[in-house]
Amino acid sequence: MNSPIKQINNIYGYVRVSTEEQAINGVSLDTQKDLISKFVMDKFNREVDKFFVDAGVSGTIPITERPASRELTDTMDEFDIIVSTRLDRLSRTTTDLLKTIPIYEETGVYFYLCEQFGEMPIVYPRKKKSKSLHSKFDMNEMANKIMVMVLSAVAEIEHGSTVDRLKEGKLVWAAKGYSIGGRAPFGYRKQEEKVKYGNRVKRRIKLVEIPREQEVIDFIKKLKKRGLGSRRISRQIEENFEDFPNFPYYIVEKILRRKVQGLKKAN
Repeated sequence: MNSPIKQINNIYGYVRVSTEEQAINGVSLDTQKDLISKFVMDKFNREVDKFFVDAGVSGTIPITERPASRELTDTMDEFDIIVSTRLDRLSRTTTDLLKTIPIYEETGVYFYLCEQFGEMPIVYPRKKKSKSLHSKFDMNEMANKIMVMVLSAVAEIEHGSTVDRLKEGKLVWAAKGYSIGGRAPFGYRKQEEKVKYGNRVKRRIKLVEIPREQEVIDFIKKLKKRGLGSRRISRQIEENFEDFPNFPYYIVEKILRRKVQGLKKAN
């Protein structure tokens, strides 16, 4: 069994959300802060000293490469308490977690996941080495490490599913002729449009065809069907379209590689 915490220095909260997660799952920063603040007050009868916030940052980015989580790692010290809501807020990759948790143990902090483990820390300060048999077998700590590995693997799977859903959603909007981010593809310009979702109205960016550029795209496709390569096609465009005197071959290749965004809808 682990002995109760006898000394507490600072209590820190770590919260993270990516834009996609907030949109799909409603995992807002404020919600996480509220949960952590309540947990800290109930368990330690005090306020959180500081929140470290990674807003719009993917959990697949290594912990030491995100602004706030890196600052937390650099700031934390012995006898500090760190609280997050769930394991996937800290990281979504098992490898990253297995690299980071030993750092927390060596530093001498306690790490809590208030939504998943409640009052049971997932990280304890590493004990001093002892030759006794008891020091080699801490079943409580071992169980936590196994659970962390299982949960981190689940987090990776869930993240993959979320990414897949996002891609599927983007494909649907792209098929309807809407922008899915980035610059407008050649042949189109962006135009804001209001789209109704039940009782709500949201703004979306529609891709509107530019007639002259569409002529160039049709010309490219015809020449490609004849077997011409991208360099020859670019020269043909420069010769036949006075308003496109400099049309690099790599733009031709980019147009020919289009799979979704900027494709004409079938009639």
